[in-house]
Amino acid sequence: MNLKRTEIVEKIILWGEQQEQVCALVLEGSLAKQQGVDQLSDLDINVWFTGDVSFGKTVDWLAEIGDVLIENQLHMDSPAGEVATQLVLFQNGVKVDFSFWPIAYLEKPFPYYEKMEILLDKDRHTEQINLCLCEKKYISMKKSYFDHIVNEFWFELHYVAKFLKREEIWFVQSIQAGIRDNYLLPFLEEQARIHERDVFFSGRKIESWMEPSNLKRFPSIFPDYSLAANWQAMWAEIALFEEVSHFISQHYQFELPTAKIEGMKRLLRDIQEG
Repeated sequence: MNLKRTEIVEKIILWGEQQEQVCALVLEGSLAKQQGVDQLSDLDINVWFTGDVSFGKTVDWLAEIGDVLIENQLHMDSPAGEVATQLVLFQNGVKVDFSFWPIAYLEKPFPYYEKMEILLDKDRHTEQINLCLCEKKYISMKKSYFDHIVNEFWFELHYVAKFLKREEIWFVQSIQAGIRDNYLLPFLEEQARIHERDVFFSGRKIESWMEPSNLKRFPSIFPDYSLAANWQAMWAEIALFEEVSHFISQHYQFELPTAKIEGMKRLLRDIQEG
């Protein structure tokens, strides 16, 4: 952990010790896992608390920890219920993602942490928190999910072709971003898992776990702002998706909807050439 992060952690622990309603502080995320950590890694701090608290709702409580440059208050869903979060970027460049967990959630332990480090435990909740550790298990892709991804990928492509024909490149690239994230990426991840490689969420560090042959094709699916490049990217994306979906279907012995796929490719060509 670099010096700036260490100083922030020490201040957070000191702050927690002084707050009567803070029961425990837990470090999670990449730093707890010691996975993919670099100088820009965030701190993920869980604040376990009791009662009604003001921290997380304003920036005033952060004064004891550091000078805030910018922050954002959100909520997230967890296996135990809704959790308030406050994402904070301090003036020294350290980003801390605080999440605020009612201590009552520990009455029924839930799977959440892959790895964690307890920074502070004032009320002996370590045993309960440890019950929230869960083993990361690879679950094979189900046929229903495979079919859903294949169907949605091909369905969405007709929007790409239609709006390329209308020369709405900005809009097409936003559609393509969704297709890559929601349909292509899950199949790339599944291919990597089949090859017993650990993947990161949202395509993080994809260069470290992606098939080298597929990685070489990535430049062809990220076009510049020209009509010709976007048409080429669409077909390059189709070729990559077909190859990966065929690999997964062969591995699990899933059947691909060949007639539907060939019909969609004909339609896309007709739109492009029409």
